[in-house]
Amino acid sequence: MFTIWRLRSLPSIKKINDPPKQSILSITNDEWVPTIDWINQWKSKLPLQTIMRLLQVLVPQVEKICIDKSLTDEGEILKFLQHGTLVGLLPVPHPILIRRYQANTGTSAWFRTYMWGVIYLRNIEPPIWYDTEVKLFEIQRV
Repeated sequence: MFTIWRLRSLPSIKKINDPPKQSILSITNDEWVPTIDWINQWKSKLPLQTIMRLLQVLVPQVEKICIDKSLTDEGEILKFLQHGTLVGLLPVPHPILIRRYQANTGTSAWFRTYMWGVIYLRNIEPPIWYDTEVKLFEIQRV
């Protein structure tokens, strides 16, 4: 269910509260040191809006259940979370855009080449293409 990370297998990391370095990444003596700039840059790229919304709603509910029922067993909490619903909590997904295929010379040539390649390669055994004018590749002469 949960993955346990062994601290011995992780590279040693200095404290994040150390004074910030000049660059975003700092490598000294084969030791990677995260900087405040690196953490802020990395953190700003994380899509956490949905997770934060779920936590805003679910944490108070779980705390209330734990207090009301004096729960200390995580099995009961997991049952509550499994049987709950997220309808209305998650943002509405964007609508699916349906576009009709509009042929052009590039896609028509690709599709024709692809289809003839499939037909040719699937009919090599038995060798029905021998002694015919059908070739897999056409060399365009200028």
